[in-house]
Amino acid sequence: MIEEVIDTPLALTSNSSNVAFTTTDLRTRQANCPCGFLQHTQGSPLYKIIKGGIYEVDLSATITSATAGIVVLGLYQDGILIPSTISASTVTAGGLANISFEKKLRVCCGADTTLTIGSVPSVNAGTTGTTPTATQIPIITNAIINIEKLA
Repeated sequence: MIEEVIDTPLALTSNSSNVAFTTTDLRTRQANCPCGFLQHTQGSPLYKIIKGGIYEVDLSATITSATAGIVVLGLYQDGILIPSTISASTVTAGGLANISFEKKLRVCCGADTTLTIGSVPSVNAGTTGTTPTATQIPIITNAIINIEKLA
């Protein structure tokens, strides 16, 4: 298991940037190289899972933006957004919101995959939920991510 946190405000550079967690809070032997399931360097946005299995990824964050609008974070697997992990909130400029998701992933034996948490540049919004809407640049004021190998 690895748990990483952001304790001081982190402003992303764009509405499509990856999130680099600043502090590794907890890392078990199971998540250490070379015998563990995960290749990760503290401060990097990349989490490379190198062993097959079932994994759970949890994210909880307090977000805001300098501009009012929708702020969105999601989980990307090998650069592709996993739709069921999109977590969004509409904020006022400087207003705070909490977002979170929990996702179980299967990584095939003999395969590897790279996970990132990133800002999502647009979402379908509007009264019918079908209008593409650009998102705002997130400022993350507090966040925690956990990646755990379940089986």
